[in-house]
Amino acid sequence: MKKFQILIITSALFAISIIQTSCNSTVQNVDEEKEVKDTLDKFLRAFENGDFETMEASMTNDAYIFPRAIMSNDVKKPIENANYRRINGLDPQMKQVINSIRESGKQPPFMKLEPKDLKITMLKEAAIVTFHLENGKSLSRRTIVLAKNDDTWKIVHIHPSNVVSSE
Repeated sequence: MKKFQILIITSALFAISIIQTSCNSTVQNVDEEKEVKDTLDKFLRAFENGDFETMEASMTNDAYIFPRAIMSNDVKKPIENANYRRINGLDPQMKQVINSIRESGKQPPFMKLEPKDLKITMLKEAAIVTFHLENGKSLSRRTIVLAKNDDTWKIVHIHPSNVVSSE
């Protein structure tokens, strides 16, 4: 009988430790996901305000981006493939958009970026974030990959693409 009681107690303690580990992992994942979302929000608010320094500080030193491509039936000039190759750092097109708005005399925030259909996939030391931005006939799709280095989430890759409705 004594062996049976020890077995029951041991099993119960084991089950409790499994449940506690599982709960701690869930809390950690929720915290990590919030940190990723906060990093994304900081980057998007900086973009809205044309704050290139904060945008770059949200990225790793070796971060890269595919310049945004706009898929549309309204092609006005030939597409040059060289303009759409992977580059390090911020996309010059992103800076060009902000600078052209700034030159018009408008004050920040220059735009409002509200992610729709936000999905965050947490991996061990990385996160994949996807979302849409809607703007009239345009649907902007974004995939952003973040990595955790020294307890800080930073953007390592941005892949933007835009689709313009033919309607």
